[in-house]
Amino acid sequence: MSYTAYDRFKDTIESRPKDRVPVIAGTILWGASNYPDAPYREIVKDAELITAAQLWVKDTVSFDLVYPTPDNFFIGEAFGCKIRYSEDDPILDPLPLKLKTLSDLDDIHFPNPREDGRFPVVLEAAKRLFDATGGTFPIMANIEGVFTVATRIIEPSQILRMTLKTPDVLDALLDKINRVLIDLTLALEENGVNSISMPEPTASSSMLSPRMFRRFVLPRLQEYTNEVNVPVMLHICGDTAPILDAMGESGAAILSLDQCMDFKEVRKVLPETVIAGNVDPVKSLLMGDTETVKQDALHCLQTMGAERYILMPGCGIPPKASIENLKAMVQAASDYGLGK
Repeated sequence: MSYTAYDRFKDTIESRPKDRVPVIAGTILWGASNYPDAPYREIVKDAELITAAQLWVKDTVSFDLVYPTPDNFFIGEAFGCKIRYSEDDPILDPLPLKLKTLSDLDDIHFPNPREDGRFPVVLEAAKRLFDATGGTFPIMANIEGVFTVATRIIEPSQILRMTLKTPDVLDALLDKINRVLIDLTLALEENGVNSISMPEPTASSSMLSPRMFRRFVLPRLQEYTNEVNVPVMLHICGDTAPILDAMGESGAAILSLDQCMDFKEVRKVLPETVIAGNVDPVKSLLMGDTETVKQDALHCLQTMGAERYILMPGCGIPPKASIENLKAMVQAASDYGLGK
């Protein structure tokens, strides 16, 4: 039997792959923006097109995963938020609500993960991707974390004020959102999803103090990872050194780190954790050439080695990054192999 991309992913989580490290990337927006046979606005609403675009990315670039999720906003949309599609990226408008008391939460529609919004489209795309790949690939759903979803559906400044003024209301809101995310993930698992990417950009250290992260975010991350049955990759943007130890307590199987993070220092704090990152998505993948990308990727590989490490960008791939640059990242991992 051949050594599959899912085998490589699973072995890396457990310790070490047999041939090279996995190479993964946030290709949702990039794939939908560059797929030649349909426009972005159509792809994100159609399970067949989501599947086709992701299989095109897999065949064109040779990343070690596919995504059934269409964009970062399908969850907020299911809560009733409106999406405006621009040329390059959608914009989500938060709900026009003021949350001051627990009873105000009754004004929010908490969606059914099997019925509302584009959830059925995502579930169908997951099944199609599983059928197309036969379980040989990581099928990684992109599920934003609970605090970020809260700031998608309610104005972010209001959520941040609630951490101080009405923490009891915020607790109740976050608990209800987390339940939706857990139930959505369990439904996705039934349709072939075997891993989760969980971005939590609004929980970054530039937005929340480490104390507030432990107060509002960490317990929900732990609840989520405890209830789902597939490995979770947690990504928090920016300098996460102040909360790195807390991220290590989240229950996430993988921590994806921004390009600003020093991997040598990370390994001192989390010597046994699977780390992913942190090729620069802008300076290398967007603005650099193939040699720039290879050198950036090689630096990551030489720093981390092949044990408990996944090569990927420090954040999502810009839509205008070239195919050649993405291939160069995969080639760097192939050339490096298992290192010394």
